[in-house]
Amino acid sequence: MPLGEAIVQSLQFFGVVILGNVVALFMLFVPGVNLIAFFLVNGYLLGREFFEFAATRFRPRQEAQDFRRKHSGTVFTAGLVIAAFLAVPILNLLTPLFAAGLMVHLHKALSAKDPLFSADNLRR
Repeated sequence: MPLGEAIVQSLQFFGVVILGNVVALFMLFVPGVNLIAFFLVNGYLLGREFFEFAATRFRPRQEAQDFRRKHSGTVFTAGLVIAAFLAVPILNLLTPLFAAGLMVHLHKALSAKDPLFSADNLRR
C-alpha cells in the first residue's frame, strides 16, 4: 500500500477508534454496562481493522470494505472472539498474530461461499 494511502486509512480508523472509545468512556461509570461496552466497542474495532487488513491483501481497498460491510455480522462476531482473547492477561500479547490468522481464514472462507466475491476474483 502506498504511504499516502496508508496514512489516510490510518487517520480514518483513528477517528473511528476515538469515537468508539468516547462512547465506551461514558459507559465506564455504569456498572455491568462497562464490561459489555468494552466487548462491543473492541469487537467492532478489532473485527473491522483486522478483517480489512487481511482482505486488502487479496482485494483492492474499496472492495475489501464492501466485502466487510456485506459480512458485517460475521466480522463483528470474529471481532468479539478477538476481544475475548485480548481480555486474557499474558495471552493478549499474541493478539495480533491470532487476529491476523483468524481474519485471513475468515476472509478465505467467506470468499469461497460468496458467489459475488468469489475466490476467482481475488488478486494474488
